Amino acid sequence: MKEIKITTEVGKFSIFKFNCVESTQTMAKELYRRYSYDAFVVWAERQLEGRGRRERRWHSPKGGLYFSLFQKDLGDLRSPQLVSLAAGMAIRNGLKQFCNISCELKWPNDVLYQERKLCGILSESAIYGQKIHYAIVGVGINVNTDISELPCEVRDKATSLKDIIGLELDLNELLSVSAEEVFKWLSFLKTDNGQKKVIESYKNHCVTLGSQVSVYLDNETISGLAVDITEEGALQVLAAGETLLFATGDVVHIRRDDI
Repeated sequence: MKEIKITTEVGKFSIFKFNCVESTQTMAKELYRRYSYDAFVVWAERQLEGRGRRERRWHSPKGGLYFSLFQKDLGDLRSPQLVSLAAGMAIRNGLKQFCNISCELKWPNDVLYQERKLCGILSESAIYGQKIHYAIVGVGINVNTDISELPCEVRDKATSLKDIIGLELDLNELLSVSAEEVFKWLSFLKTDNGQKKVIESYKNHCVTLGSQVSVYLDNETISGLAVDITEEGALQVLAAGETLLFATGDVVHIRRDDI
């Protein structure tokens, strides 16, 4: 393990770099149990058991940027879902700064480039009463990734920064920019006005809104038109004349030629 100390506009934090871990999310929890840091980042070149939403495996081939960011004491939140939305805005802004590309957001936790997945986000929160005691934001960005190394079921839906820009990028520099943006956007969640800023900004860049979607739940699938995102970060879908709210679920955008 190598520790790198970073000073940013929103404070100081350490980056703990590993060659290989089971999961950066798991390691972040372990480091907090050991040392009780308020804010830090775990970065690994490889993950053996990277996790996505609903305990799915997150494939972590060489060349990607895989990190988990730990932030203590986010205070009162309308919903933990806002953590994922803030992180999505942060990564979008970080990519715009770093390599001047404009990405879209897919509710609740994906960053897309021209409809292909570039980044996935997994947020976990510990809640005491009405307060977020801590949040861990896991981020996986396809940077210098060889897309052919991804499983066939996701390969056709993914892209990488190397494919978009045509050259390899420095993971150290991208990590610094990305982590600083995530810390900044998480800090917005500590106030009511900041939470409103996160929601409004997210909605402005969310391509799920206005799209025909299918929402896959544990026992059923709901299809309809995504019309809004609430103050709690839930997705509103108009289905069969009824407006339904989804706090979670796997969302698939239905292509126009499929409608």
